[in-house]
Amino acid sequence: MEIQKLKNTAKEYLIARKKFLDIANDTIELSGNDNIIGRIGEFIAYQLLKSQGRCPTKNQNKSERGYDLTCDNGIKVSVKTITHENETQRTTRIKEPWDELIFVQLNAFAEVERIGILTKSEFEFARTQSKKYGLTPYCQLTMLNPKGLIGKYGTVLQKNELEAKALL
Repeated sequence: MEIQKLKNTAKEYLIARKKFLDIANDTIELSGNDNIIGRIGEFIAYQLLKSQGRCPTKNQNKSERGYDLTCDNGIKVSVKTITHENETQRTTRIKEPWDELIFVQLNAFAEVERIGILTKSEFEFARTQSKKYGLTPYCQLTMLNPKGLIGKYGTVLQKNELEAKALL
């Protein structure tokens, strides 16, 4: 491939990233660290919670690990996001403190494919049913499958259920 085309592609990406950060860093909803995919997932989760009549707020305390949003009466919501680009089909560990997990899957067309929702009590129940669930599991795409952790013990919203919410 021509070197100039590669240079242009790299430059276009960096310009698009800067445009995103220029806007995102001036808003609470898209604020965060250098993990842009994570920021987008948190924004999607924020919108989902709002569409359910809940009152999410972004966790602004960068030193507080484990959750990204606070909702309703102090419910700590951890958000994990995975894209089609992720070859391992897993993201970071689910760590304390959290009360609810929202796991966002984005497809190759920048659309929300599925969202899994798991409460802490559902997670604790799952752990009584199977020894394969550790205290801090990696969030894996297989969790959204019918026999996966979230598919079996939580709730998985499919793309067709999410389209009306226009989350992304």
